[in-house]
Amino acid sequence: MDHPRYSQFDTREVTYKVFNDQPIKAYVMVPKSLPSGTYPILVTFHGGFHVSPVYIKGNYALLNSAIIVTPDYRLIPESNGLDILDDIAGIVKAHLSKIIVHGASAGGHLATISEFTQPFIKAIFAVYPGMGINRKGESQILGAPTIPKHFLDDHLKAMEPGKILTAADPPERMVIGLSLLQQKRKAEFFGTDERLFAMKVLEKLDTVPFTLLLRGEDDSAVPVDYSIKVAEAIKERGQRERIASYEPVPCLVRMEI
Repeated sequence: MDHPRYSQFDTREVTYKVFNDQPIKAYVMVPKSLPSGTYPILVTFHGGFHVSPVYIKGNYALLNSAIIVTPDYRLIPESNGLDILDDIAGIVKAHLSKIIVHGASAGGHLATISEFTQPFIKAIFAVYPGMGINRKGESQILGAPTIPKHFLDDHLKAMEPGKILTAADPPERMVIGLSLLQQKRKAEFFGTDERLFAMKVLEKLDTVPFTLLLRGEDDSAVPVDYSIKVAEAIKERGQRERIASYEPVPCLVRMEI
């Protein structure tokens, strides 16, 4: 978190969980301009295919006098989707007052699941949230070329049993995330438990908090269809929802959040 974009924040690194003697960290980011007082909490989950961390800019917190709590979490393929949910449940439950959750791409997926399972969350802002595992069809993802199969195979062979990964240099891990999608193997490592999917969780709920979904209609990484279905299900439950789609906007256009 030493990137120049965070220079306007006082950032504190904390260990919020330990797994197999390995710390899992979170970052509390307080705008330097804030005087002492009580402020809203924005819990934001990073994206990156659940494989590679892609962190936030923090503009929303600066404009709205909010404090950001952004956690690391166990990444796939070293861990699985239920491991991730267990991690983020711990960070959300640490803040038992009214909070907003936010995330983009894979982080948007985690924010959505958190919203539907934690009653004290009052609103969600999800930017191109991933709602499924494997894509349908053969469309190119983010314009990336086909990655040779051995990149993923070599990574899997090198993994050490019991060793988790929660942080990494994004470019080094992005090839793993793309390989999982291109080879349609993400479900193999992320999992298929119903608790991992927003639509399945929604089926068991009568009400949900306010939800804002921001999507790009030409998103080549996270198809917009998933968000539309979730928005329809939220509306059926009598809650306010808003889905904003922009054309043409791909997944990795940086949103000033």
